[in-house]
Amino acid sequence: MKVKLFGEAGSKKVLQLEDQVNAWLIEHPQLKIHEIKQSATGGSLHDTKLYISIWYEDN
Repeated sequence: MKVKLFGEAGSKKVLQLEDQVNAWLIEHPQLKIHEIKQSATGGSLHDTKLYISIWYEDN
């Protein structure tokens, strides 16, 4: 099993993360996805940071 990590900081870049993940998935249609996890930090005093991990097998 392998993992692909995505991460961005700042509210405008965090919104672009969805496009990055979707583009990666389209480029790798042969992958068998097992799990996707998300983690976020930040708040009113700090930039938002978002991380997405995709656990997969390369068929």
